[in-house]
Amino acid sequence: MLRVLAEASCLRDARREAGIGRYAALLLAALRDVPEVSVEAVVPARQPRSESRPGRWVHAQRPVVTRAWRERPALVHGLGGDPVLGWPPSRQVVTLHDVELWRSVAAGGSAVGLGLYARLIEGGLRRCGGLLAISEVVAAEAVEVLGVPRSRVFVVPHGVPPGFSSVATARDAELRAASGVDGEGPYLMWTGSLRSRDPRKAVEVLVEAVAGLGPRAVRLVLAGAPGVETRRVAALARRSQVHVVLPGHVSDESLAAMLRGASAAVVPSLHEGFGLPALEAMACGTPLVVTRAGNLPVLVGEAGVLVAPGSADALRVGLESVLGDAALAARLRTLGPERAAAFSWRRTAEMTVDVYRAVAQR
Repeated sequence: MLRVLAEASCLRDARREAGIGRYAALLLAALRDVPEVSVEAVVPARQPRSESRPGRWVHAQRPVVTRAWRERPALVHGLGGDPVLGWPPSRQVVTLHDVELWRSVAAGGSAVGLGLYARLIEGGLRRCGGLLAISEVVAAEAVEVLGVPRSRVFVVPHGVPPGFSSVATARDAELRAASGVDGEGPYLMWTGSLRSRDPRKAVEVLVEAVAGLGPRAVRLVLAGAPGVETRRVAALARRSQVHVVLPGHVSDESLAAMLRGASAAVVPSLHEGFGLPALEAMACGTPLVVTRAGNLPVLVGEAGVLVAPGSADALRVGLESVLGDAALAARLRTLGPERAAAFSWRRTAEMTVDVYRAVAQR
């Protein structure tokens, strides 16, 4: 039996309701069904005092290092993207979600403390037994930006969460109404986190594009954990005369119901390491408009309308094509589930265990 400890502090801090937290929870659940491997999550007993990246990382170290030295697992897996200090790097696997931290530091856009943390983490990533990249795009960035040998980078994509399918359920209408999305007319879906501003998500571009469709022509639903970004986006929508619905963090069941009822889902990002919201939308048969950014073109293929990133006009035209062309929307509703069928968390878990075995045998 291969024993692995998973550093899962992302399930205790603000990341738990964002993409990284969902990744950790879904992967851990799927790993339980893979034979001949035991993966135990190590989660700090309390939330960190600071939600800064260095603060969260320091907070996570003691519980995982204590357990690792006491139990001596074959490997430690950093689910949130950070290596563990005080445990042999050769016996670590780290999931790399993106390299934006190091790009920001190189561009001079980070505080001194964050820069020191980035350099420390970079050294740990270079020495760890294996980097688990969530896409070929992130794998290439790991080699280019971090200087990690390609032989130690393994590509393991996300999967479609349970319940995300194009088949409607008897509770869909009830769930949509409870989330503030009723039968008032067509709406567009965006999912992510609104705790703080992330320029890569280009929410401003999305609001401008929807405003270009005409005053209150269609509702814009922004589903994600609330925070200071919620207030900023709400104010921006008011100024732009965009009817925005902000249901906050919703369950997967509610999110799937909302996607199935949407006229289109939108991912306007300037960069995406993988693009889980796009995958979930495809699985639900929701017509999809995404940017040609990061991994999105590879993930979506012909199952969505692709537009130039950073352009509100291009995004507006893409939305108009889906909203105004019933044949195109119907074709995307068919192609999406077919495309998404290749991705499952069972497959993700099995590929992850293959990485564990490869690193453990070195």
